[in-house]
Amino acid sequence: MRFSRRVFLVVLAALALLPAAGRAQGMTQERVRMSMDETDRRIELAETVVSASDDAQARGELALARELQARARAAAGAGQFPMAGQLTGQARGHADRAIMLGRGTPTRERTRTQWERTGEMLDRSRTRIEECGDDRARSMLRVAVEMQKRARSADEAGRYLGALQLTMGARERCLRALRLCRMEENVQQAAERALIRTDEVLTRAREQLESGASGGAVPARVRDALARATVLQDDASRQFRDGRWESSLQLTLNARRLAHRAVGRGSRMQ
Repeated sequence: MRFSRRVFLVVLAALALLPAAGRAQGMTQERVRMSMDETDRRIELAETVVSASDDAQARGELALARELQARARAAAGAGQFPMAGQLTGQARGHADRAIMLGRGTPTRERTRTQWERTGEMLDRSRTRIEECGDDRARSMLRVAVEMQKRARSADEAGRYLGALQLTMGARERCLRALRLCRMEENVQQAAERALIRTDEVLTRAREQLESGASGGAVPARVRDALARATVLQDDASRQFRDGRWESSLQLTLNARRLAHRAVGRGSRMQ
């Protein structure tokens, strides 16, 4: 009888521990999810930075970050949370390296382009975030607006690296505010419209350059600019299919600017 009671107490204690074990596993899963969300944000920022850079090493680091994050997502889906946490941490490290390499020493033109792009995003998002009713989102928007003002001051003072870092930080906070308001679908619509518009611009650019080529060869740097624009647009389309709307939007806007630049260069050469 004494032995049976001892067994009963052991079983009872084990049963009492089951909810705690479940909570511990749930906490691990939640930590991994938060870590993967942070890595997604870093990869999105890296994609924006690298899209405006010619650094091949930065593009390689970004590709590796994407691959590792995909493996982390697969591991999490299989319940292998420690492995997922390790992989997403590695992915974030490569994304950060891509950002560092892609930024390099920014020029005034490149910094101003990024600042204008952040301004466009803030203009598109301001009213929706203010009206969504989430205090955290509104607070994050105010921080983003203040960072954007500081970015402009840094740009005017010739501190281009500081300006670039500030405007990228403002953009990331605006995106997080949109997520808090559950407004990704609005970004999706904007990305879809932008992709269609960029396709139209690229088509006209190709037609214009080809028609101009009849009077002589199109300069290599013009063709290279258009080729880069096409690659960026392909990347934007892939990001859109993967549901990464903001990344898709920024990439297609970069592609459109390159296409406009290629046409402008081609016109000056004729």
